[in-house]
Amino acid sequence: MAEMYVEMVEGVVVSGAVVAIMESVVLRAVEGIGFASCSEMLLPVSVEGLKTLLSVASHINLSLPNRFYSDFLQAMYSNRKERAELLEALVISYKEINIPKFQQRIHLLWGEDDKILIVEFAQKMKDKVGNNATFECIKNAGHLVHLERPWLYNKSLKQFLSSVLPFSGARN
Repeated sequence: MAEMYVEMVEGVVVSGAVVAIMESVVLRAVEGIGFASCSEMLLPVSVEGLKTLLSVASHINLSLPNRFYSDFLQAMYSNRKERAELLEALVISYKEINIPKFQQRIHLLWGEDDKILIVEFAQKMKDKVGNNATFECIKNAGHLVHLERPWLYNKSLKQFLSSVLPFSGARN
C-alpha cells in the first residue's frame, strides 16, 4: 500500500514482519527453529505444536492449562487446508522479489529476543529498505513484542507517528 499510494501513506511501522516474504527467509527462519515448513510452524495441529509455536514466538514462558490450548486450536485453526494454501502462496522465490525503495519513513520495531525473524534480519532489512528507515529494538520481548511489552511498544509507536504527523493543534 505504501508503494502504491505514496501520496496517502506518510509513514509505515513494521514489527515482526518482512517487506516481502522471501522463500530463503522463510526457510532459514523455519528450519532454524526446527520445523519442516512455514505452515507446520504457523498452523499447529496439536497442543504440543501450539505450545512450541508460542514458546518460540514469545520471550516469556506461558504456563496455561491444556484446555486453553485445545480451545485456541479449535477456534483459530479451522479451515486449515485453505490457510496452509494461502500461507504457501504468500511465499515467493528469491528471484521474483524486488524490494522497493520507499519514499515514506519506515520504522522497524522489533523484539530483542525474536527467534522467528531475528534482530540481525531486521537490521539487514533496514539497509535494503533505504535511508528513510529507522530501527528500534525492545528488550525482554520476542516476536510478539506488541503483546509482551505493550507499554514500551505503544510508546515507541506514538513517538514515531508523532514525528511523521506533527500535532497541528486542530482536530478533524
